[in-house]
Amino acid sequence: MGSARIRPKLLPEKLLPIREFLNLGKVDMANKLQLEILSHSGNQYRIKPGRISEYENGRREPNLFVLIAYIHLGQVHLESVVDDDVIVSTFRKRLGKEF
Repeated sequence: MGSARIRPKLLPEKLLPIREFLNLGKVDMANKLQLEILSHSGNQYRIKPGRISEYENGRREPNLFVLIAYIHLGQVHLESVVDDDVIVSTFRKRLGKEF
């Protein structure tokens, strides 16, 4: 059996600031993510509001489509979100400024 995949430790702590930057509750964030995925991939993808909490608390990791939707909404680069060398306070300053 293989070992578990390495995950960015700060990812959950960076997803919440994106939602806060957008000034959205969990239900609205789930809806925005769904619309973003639909507009970029042409595929419908259902996200329950409870998933948002799981992503932000680190109980679940978003798939690539959801992560890309977060990135587009937060107007930040992928590296800013997944690179643990970018600390959360620096990440918050970058929100809305990298695109």
